[in-house]
Amino acid sequence: MDTEIIYHIQSGPVWDWKVALDLYLGGAGVGALLFAVLMDEKYQGRYRRICHTASWLAPLLILGGLVMIMLKMGHPAQLWQTYLNYNPTSPLWWGGVFQPLLLLGSVVYALRWQGEREQDAGRKWLGRLLTPIAVVVGTYHGLLLAANVSRPLWNTGPTVIAALFGFASTGIAMVLLVHLIRMRVAGRLADEAHVGTFLDNIRFVRNILVAVIVLQLGTLFFWWLSLRYGSLQDQQSLAVATDLYGPMFWWLGIGLGLILPLLLGAFAVMRGEAENRRLQISVIGITSALILIGGFFFRLALVLGGQGELPLNVFS
Repeated sequence: MDTEIIYHIQSGPVWDWKVALDLYLGGAGVGALLFAVLMDEKYQGRYRRICHTASWLAPLLILGGLVMIMLKMGHPAQLWQTYLNYNPTSPLWWGGVFQPLLLLGSVVYALRWQGEREQDAGRKWLGRLLTPIAVVVGTYHGLLLAANVSRPLWNTGPTVIAALFGFASTGIAMVLLVHLIRMRVAGRLADEAHVGTFLDNIRFVRNILVAVIVLQLGTLFFWWLSLRYGSLQDQQSLAVATDLYGPMFWWLGIGLGLILPLLLGAFAVMRGEAENRRLQISVIGITSALILIGGFFFRLALVLGGQGELPLNVFS
């Protein structure tokens, strides 16, 4: 009897929008958690409402990312086996171990923000304990692509650094946008005194967000240089990704998600936003939404573009 071997080959990219959404949600969740911890450390729990928003966004976003990657990988009920199979050289092992731990820890941390207490020593120590775990999970999301040596578009140092900056920017933007929505629903945006206090308090956060976006743009510029003037394989991978997903990456990811928010912020400053509280609120809401939209399309274009088929002569 003749033996017939049948190969089932998936058409199109192996890693699809689910992986991009995992990177997006999980990274933003890490950024939101670190936002809450930083605000608590700097202001000693005085700004409870926005920290409450950030602390509850963190587990919801992390859970969403975890669900996406489990749906993509399949067999979610077997996740517990990750803890029995020690494999520190695999980014997926680090994610499988530390992401559920961060999820559980962030839920407990969010519960510590319930109530009216500003000072909570237990909450502070829990935040400090979760910070290195959050950094590990954020690094995992960056290394998930960069560790793939067969994909030149991903396998660069700036890929990881840009991902970490992206997690910070989308995390902060998510917190600001959701908190503004909460303020509107609660009617606090109609209170001029409350709005003024809120804007004064988050000036520090907005400065951090601007710095993160500038650093992210600089890192992406070096990433582009490393590919554009790298090996033939690097150049080919950049050309293929640009041909396939260039508009999504450059116009939506970079233009809409990074450059336009900076330009809108600069425009608002020149128009005298310090004297116009309503203008500040509008700019914060619009720029946060742009960062979130651009952040998703940036990751989607990077995930899909990195899997483009390279010319065969690259491997000759």
